[in-house]
Amino acid sequence: MTQNSSTSKTEILKEKVISLIKEVNSTHRYSMSRIYGLYNEVFTVAETPQSCASCLIRKVNQLKSWLAEQPEEKEQPNSRETLQSPPKTRGRKAKQH
Repeated sequence: MTQNSSTSKTEILKEKVISLIKEVNSTHRYSMSRIYGLYNEVFTVAETPQSCASCLIRKVNQLKSWLAEQPEEKEQPNSRETLQSPPKTRGRKAKQH
């Protein structure tokens, strides 16, 4: 495999992972087949899909970690935003001094 074809494949995988993470962050729905299919493709494994919520969340988090380790491209300036979950608030605002 040449450098260009592996780079191209990596870029395609990055786009798929970004799309999955955006969907999960916005809908909070975890598609078992989509998550495991992409996970298996990224890590070149053949794990059997598990339907437990913690398993799906763990796989998404592993995909987020993989994406964070990939070199940044100029075409995707907002890719960092997709890695972060929305901030959680507890109903109190910090004191301002």
